[in-house]
Amino acid sequence: MFKKTLVGSLVLAAAMVGATAPALAAEATQDDWAVMMSSKGMDKNKDGMVSKKEFLDMMAKAYDMKAKEMKSAKGGMTEQQVKDFLKSLYVGG
Repeated sequence: MFKKTLVGSLVLAAAMVGATAPALAAEATQDDWAVMMSSKGMDKNKDGMVSKKEFLDMMAKAYDMKAKEMKSAKGGMTEQQVKDFLKSLYVGG
């Protein structure tokens, strides 16, 4: 009887931990975005400066990510999608 109770408790605990995993993943994505949009995230060669190429490469990556997220058409974003994209670039700081 004790074995069944213990196994049942472990299965229930594992299920509860699994249920919270997607929420943690969403928070990590927001943190990743903030790092990506920071000068530290853009400075790929770690020379302490963000070159024009590094900046434009990161903006292209950000555009592609947000366009996919917003399910925009292959040709580009609508005016409202561009406004939302530009708002998302600001991470404070």
